[in-house]
Amino acid sequence: MYLADFATFEGDRYYVTTDIKAGKTRIERVLNEAFERFIRNVLSMADPLDTVSTKEVSE
Repeated sequence: MYLADFATFEGDRYYVTTDIKAGKTRIERVLNEAFERFIRNVLSMADPLDTVSTKEVSE
């Protein structure tokens, strides 16, 4: 399982991810707000493998 978010340190933005299973953390400097928006959008996407359908089925 991964945890991910953005952090600000001394005026710079960083993308921080943690692999809980392996106990590893990765920090990358973010230079572009568009990249941050993209990552946030990906993180907030619905799970495409979710089997619950919101469509109605006719009988």
